Amino acid sequence: MSTNATITSTLNSVIEVIKSVIPVPVTVGSPSLTQEPFQHESIGVFVGITGDLPGRLMIEGSAEGFGKLGSVMFGMPIEGEMIESFSGELGNMVAGNLGSNLFQKGITIDITPPTIIVGNSKLYGFKKAIQLPIKFENAGEFLIVLNIENQE
Repeated sequence: MSTNATITSTLNSVIEVIKSVIPVPVTVGSPSLTQEPFQHESIGVFVGITGDLPGRLMIEGSAEGFGKLGSVMFGMPIEGEMIESFSGELGNMVAGNLGSNLFQKGITIDITPPTIIVGNSKLYGFKKAIQLPIKFENAGEFLIVLNIENQE
């Protein structure tokens, strides 16, 4: 499978997984390319990807948005440091299910433990990055970013 076909399958699988893991109506925007540096704000959870598509998957959103998603998923308020912990768990759930979904399509990936980034930062070190805006009902806008590592 070509790299572009793998990227397309991965983005489609991310959408499928998000819709199955997060029990909130979601609207998916159009994907677009972004270049380094990627400007990160608020809370982001990164999960490294190895295998057929080395890179990183990032879910970025506001603390309030992550808190609202967590409250819906766990039936209790998610506040303070629990928001950061929840964002990591959400990244783990999405990436883990993504690996299973892609395997069924003939794409093999492994994932790393999530890394949570809080505050403003710039991200470098990727060949391509595709950003996919998503909006969860009553939780706001998030951004899914698939960074493709530099490859020789």
